[in-house]
Amino acid sequence: MELRSYLKERKELIDREILKFLPPEPAFGKRLYEAVKYSLTVGGKRLRPILCMAGCEIVGGELKDALTPACAIEMIHTYSLVHDDLPAMDNDTLRRGHPTTWVKFGEATAILAGDALLNRAFEVLSDWEFDCSRKVRVISEIARASGMLGMVLGQQCDLDAEGRSDVTLEELLFIHRHKTGRLITASVVSGGITGGGSEEEIEALRRYGDHIGLAFQIIDDVLDVVGDQEKLGKNVGSDLEKGKVTFVTFFGVEGAKKRAEEEVEKAIDSLSLFSSQKREPLEAIARFIVEREY
Repeated sequence: MELRSYLKERKELIDREILKFLPPEPAFGKRLYEAVKYSLTVGGKRLRPILCMAGCEIVGGELKDALTPACAIEMIHTYSLVHDDLPAMDNDTLRRGHPTTWVKFGEATAILAGDALLNRAFEVLSDWEFDCSRKVRVISEIARASGMLGMVLGQQCDLDAEGRSDVTLEELLFIHRHKTGRLITASVVSGGITGGGSEEEIEALRRYGDHIGLAFQIIDDVLDVVGDQEKLGKNVGSDLEKGKVTFVTFFGVEGAKKRAEEEVEKAIDSLSLFSSQKREPLEAIARFIVEREY
């Protein structure tokens, strides 16, 4: 398969569909609506919703069925970026090649925009007209990955580790697996649940997600050191500025890349129960993660 075309086509689909899930623009408080819409439309790879759709298809499900959870996941991911960029968190001014939401609309509105996106995602999932038992499993999967057992916990641990030189590899792995990895895993697993995958298939997708989630964050660490800011669309060198211990700190650039490649190979091995044709998109996405420049 030609991955570039696949990713472009899926990204364009999400770009079109996600705005359909926003409520009508209100008569008052339009600034909040504008901030939410801005945050959702200033770019992004749409990797998580693409993983959700691919997870659905690999188990024999239909692409259209995965659009609702895919868009909800992208709303949650976007909310996390809006909040992560705030001065109280990472204090970033550039995201996806554009001013961050707090720079554009102010801190207070950015906080509210993030809150709105998170809550809207669960409104969308709750209103989803789909098999009830699968829907509840998907909601539970995404909620656990997003909250105080997942992404939010990882962000707090990341803040706690700033400026400390005694961060262990075990602690760093915990941060990466929660802050970034849990939502990536939930994306592909939610797709598998939506598509009616067997328990064996869903667990295979969970292992795949765990490995690519870690690989993704390791490569983020690398790109923060050697990446091109224009290609990345965000500030580089911020980890060093904040005194963060990263995989590059432990292993150097080449060592970190090697660890990411090992995680990707484990992810691909996790898909062995699927036919070679069915697993091709997820294999290609896994390899893209370690080869990406943005």
